[in-house]
This record gives sequence, structure tokens and C-alpha cells, in this order.
Amino acid sequence: MISIRAVLKTSAAALPFGLAAFLCVYGGLTITIPGTQMITDPREIFVTLGAAMTGPVGAVWIGLLAGLYDPARDLYVITIAMHVIGALWMAFSYKKLVLKKPSSWIFFTAWIGLIAVYYFGIIFPVFVFGTSLFPDLFARVFPDSSPGQALLGFYVSLMPEMILTSLITVVFLALLPKKLRNPLW
Repeated sequence: MISIRAVLKTSAAALPFGLAAFLCVYGGLTITIPGTQMITDPREIFVTLGAAMTGPVGAVWIGLLAGLYDPARDLYVITIAMHVIGALWMAFSYKKLVLKKPSSWIFFTAWIGLIAVYYFGIIFPVFVFGTSLFPDLFARVFPDSSPGQALLGFYVSLMPEMILTSLITVVFLALLPKKLRNPLW
């Protein structure tokens, strides 16, 4: 059973990551994806690292804060769902990775794989599913495209963000001593 003290400690550790993710978007550190109302931004750096380090309790807080604001107001619920589910993925999968104690090369390669699944196995499908529930919302988010073109464009636009997130987070993890890479839970 998780103690209240452990939850508070984890929440306190997660708060800076969640606030950093929130401020990336709220502060306008974003680029609008051409032909859409979608944005690309660096918040995933904080979501993925923070969730990996703080576990499921931290992942929920970080995901909520990361999705709390979106320039496209109709996307709040979908954005929160994307980030909470993605953060939970990172928390559980990272703990499994760390417990296996792989060599550095395998660890960093596996981390990049976790990031790829985060983007293309969680973020993209949750967004597609969420917007498909509301055809009017889909039409507003992708005003100039057919559904197939819109989704392909969104998929392609995620590649640079995924690559940058992978590189920045790998460098951060490489700079941490091995014992500090262990999750808090």
C-alpha cells in the first residue's frame, strides 16, 4: 500500500516537470503545424522524463498539467487524455527497463524506443480516436484536409518532435549518474 507521505513526495517531485510542460504551451513556446490547429512544442521532454522518474502518481499529475492548456480550446479533454495515458506508459515501461539493468547502449536504445511508442503508439492513436468522436472538431483542427491527408500530415509532423525529444532526453539521462536514473517509486 502506498503511504500518503510517498504520494506527497512523488507529487512534489512531479510538480516541476508538470509546470514546465504547462508553461511550454501556456507561454507560447510552440509552433503551429501548417494547415492545422495542432501545435508542436517541447513539453514532451518534461512529460517523458518526469513520468519516468516519478512513476504513476507523478505521471498523472504531469499529464494533467501538460494537457491543461491548449491553444485549440476544444482539445483540452483530448490533450489531457493523450498526456496522462502517455505519461503512465512512460512510468510503467521505464521502471521495467531500469529493473532489467541493461548496458548503457541497450538502455539508451530502449529509451528511444519508449519515446517512439509514446508518440506513435499513444499520442497519435489517442488523438485520432478522440477527434474522430467529434467530426466537427476534426474539421476545425484540420480545416484544409481530407481525413487521410490530415492524419498523414499530423503523423509526419510528429517525427521532428519525436527525434528532438529523444535526443534531448537521452543526453539528460546520459548525464545522470546510473543510480540517479532509478525511478522514485
